[in-house]
Amino acid sequence: MTGKARRARSDGLANRDRIIATAARMFAEQGVDVPLDEIAAAAQVGSATLHRHFTGRLDLVHCVLDVEAERLAAGAGELASPADPAGALVEWLHRLIAFTASFRGLAVLLGAHQADTTLEARHRALYAAAQLLLDDCRAQRAVDPDVTVSDLLKLTNAISIASAESPETAHRLLNIMVNGLRTDACAGPPDRAGR
Repeated sequence: MTGKARRARSDGLANRDRIIATAARMFAEQGVDVPLDEIAAAAQVGSATLHRHFTGRLDLVHCVLDVEAERLAAGAGELASPADPAGALVEWLHRLIAFTASFRGLAVLLGAHQADTTLEARHRALYAAAQLLLDDCRAQRAVDPDVTVSDLLKLTNAISIASAESPETAHRLLNIMVNGLRTDACAGPPDRAGR
């Protein structure tokens, strides 16, 4: 490959990365319906450059989700802490809430694409990350042993959907959920025999 060809390839990759970063920011601010031309302009590339890298909105959304999901999954390994496994899990769940909240309108967009295998791969990566942190919590008996990764992800998703317009509410609800997962909360409801 010549120096000129390498530079062109490098410029193309830089443009692609800039488009993805810009789209992630704009999706978080305005939802996934933001016009692609606005994303191209904000990324300082032409519309043709955006379309050369991405076949359409769904393709761009998937690329943004892949980058963000990889970052989130890698974060689980960075957060894992034998000293405070519950704290690591809680922090990761807060990051997961922020991640899902940053893609307003995503459920509607992806609803027509149920059989998408990239969603399954992304889900597996997040599942494995949550499993790592949950296993650490179980080893320290910091969470109810009946809690599963599926429980965590479903509850977190439900919180994200229920509080789509209010990140503060999402994080408050997550804290309530987490308090219910702790082993000291596993003793069950208080004795009501005297009431």
